[in-house]
Amino acid sequence: MPVGRYIVMDGEGRAVGTEEFRCAPGPSGWRYAASITTTVPEPHGELVDLVVDRSWRPVRVRIDTGEHQLIASPAGDRLTGILDGEPFDVGFGPEVDLDYLSPSFNAVTAHRLGRTAELDVVYLEPVTCRPVPVRQRYELIGDADVDTPVGRFQAARWQFTALDSEFSRPLWLAGDVVVGFEGLFELDEYEAGATGPAPRA
Repeated sequence: MPVGRYIVMDGEGRAVGTEEFRCAPGPSGWRYAASITTTVPEPHGELVDLVVDRSWRPVRVRIDTGEHQLIASPAGDRLTGILDGEPFDVGFGPEVDLDYLSPSFNAVTAHRLGRTAELDVVYLEPVTCRPVPVRQRYELIGDADVDTPVGRFQAARWQFTALDSEFSRPLWLAGDVVVGFEGLFELDEYEAGATGPAPRA
């Protein structure tokens, strides 16, 4: 079970918090759990629990940001759940992805796609978890070595672009772990465990 910690940054490389995580494959898919502390927009803590199936499709997501709580699951062509004690229901479907400000969601989408693509996404806004529709692009650049504070990994390099805002940054995925996401997440501590990708040095 890979475990580790990211330095969370503001998109321009300035540290604003940490994300401590663990993730593991299971008999029916993959699960990621994290504890986040951040100063944006004000100091607070968050919990993220994401479960996907063997096809890397979301099964359940739970997010608790202190002031806001969400639990949701896909049901046919809808994403349904409870947000702050009230039911919500938004369009979803097999070609739509889910996103939140945690690298676990990028890992899931990249695994599911396996190729360059543009896609519709239900984006859960930071802190409030309010679902909004957005468009994103994942461009698979190819295999590349990437140096991190915990060592060098052989990884797949992707270019992530939020098409609505044109925000674009490279990210590197080794196995099921995002080992680098320029300006957003830096892998600061890491143990591969029995199933995780191991750094070369």
